[in-house]
Amino acid sequence: MTGGLALALALSLAGQDTLLYTLAVNPAGRSVSVEARITTVGTRRLVLNAPPSTGPARTSVTGVGATDDRGRSLFVREAGSTFSIELADVAAVRFRYRIDFLDRWPGSSTGSGFDGQHLYAVTRSLFVAPDPTAYRKTSRTFPVVRVAVLPPAGWQVAAAWPEAPSVPSASSATFAPADGDELLGATIALAPDFRWYADTAGGVAWRLAIRGRRYFTDSSLVALIDESLRRGAVALGALPATRVLYTSELGRKGRVSGSLQGTAAVGLVWEPSEILDIARSHDTFHETLHLWFGGAMEAERWWTEGVTDYYAARLYAEWKERPDDLAHLMYQSLRNYLEIGHNTRMTMSEENRRRVLGDNTELLVYRKGMLAGLLLDAAIRRSSNGRRTLDDASRDLLRLARERRSHTVREPEIREAVRRVGGRDVERVWDRVVAGRELLTAAEVAQALRDVTGRDLQPPPLATKRGKTLRR
Repeated sequence: MTGGLALALALSLAGQDTLLYTLAVNPAGRSVSVEARITTVGTRRLVLNAPPSTGPARTSVTGVGATDDRGRSLFVREAGSTFSIELADVAAVRFRYRIDFLDRWPGSSTGSGFDGQHLYAVTRSLFVAPDPTAYRKTSRTFPVVRVAVLPPAGWQVAAAWPEAPSVPSASSATFAPADGDELLGATIALAPDFRWYADTAGGVAWRLAIRGRRYFTDSSLVALIDESLRRGAVALGALPATRVLYTSELGRKGRVSGSLQGTAAVGLVWEPSEILDIARSHDTFHETLHLWFGGAMEAERWWTEGVTDYYAARLYAEWKERPDDLAHLMYQSLRNYLEIGHNTRMTMSEENRRRVLGDNTELLVYRKGMLAGLLLDAAIRRSSNGRRTLDDASRDLLRLARERRSHTVREPEIREAVRRVGGRDVERVWDRVVAGRELLTAAEVAQALRDVTGRDLQPPPLATKRGKTLRR
């Protein structure tokens, strides 16, 4: 790391295992040079994982080297995307490498791109780092992390991590990810032309860094973010995170737009011609709600993706006071579900365990999962005469997740939570929709929409040509 900054960081964190990074951004070379220092008390071998070079992140690592604090070279053994260093009597390792960007524009919000004028990256594409999961499995505490970013003159840094004000520097921005998961599960963007907005909604302080021009105003996106956080907190309870960064970046023209959620970050990479129609607004609600499902709580994928999709559609439609919007999104999901070839051959959990591939219009965890959210919510409302909803079960599950270090809730616990608030009627729906393989019908969806909205919302005529109509 650069001398003065590394010294200040090391002194401020004395007595703790530390992992300190300095990122120097090079627009001319479309690359980032990284210097790092890690202390590993009681560890004989240091194992570092490189970013994946294959999609969607698409960065490459070159020039990996390591020394001890005295400058003595250390042998680095490379095996695929893993680097290992035998430590012997070494208590601290300094290592360096360069990140080259394979794309000028991010292909999606889960990708990375650097065209020399602006940089957007999911952070897992930037860091050679220890695996946080390995620390958890051995009950070790991940080192205290600091990340110093040296931007080009006049550029701004949009990072989801909190700043580390104890190490001021006029030429850099220093951040303090809470742990290894937050280090690798966020977004970072640099550009000279961000427009910044900030507010508080649902008990969370949020910021928006937006650049480029599209067919909607900044104020429209600000209102969308504000309502997604506010309505999420009303339905699901307070968010454990106290801050969230939204980054709205321009993607490549003609590429599918996309969004990404981290524990305190939402990346929105949309092409220049994007409009804030129902699909994109639903998309933004979905990624905000991932701060609860996927962030505060981990569960089966049909819940974290599919049920989250249902909540996004319902809360968006409630905000706009347009039940027809909820029906529109639910019937789209039904049409896609009916065209999935394995829709009666496996359950959602079986599909996930078998690692069936496809986009989100072709997977049960998305399309049937969204329908499961609606049908479970409707059954709870029906059995309780409107006194309870799926929100009650969700809040119970989130409380359970908060008590666990892994934040993971298992499928039987989800079943018990919905049964507890909805009784045997909900058990029957669970057995058919979640545990079963029977084909769901438009009549079931229409009845569930009636239970949830109080309106008769019949399906539109089936399209003659398949359209991939939902998110990302």
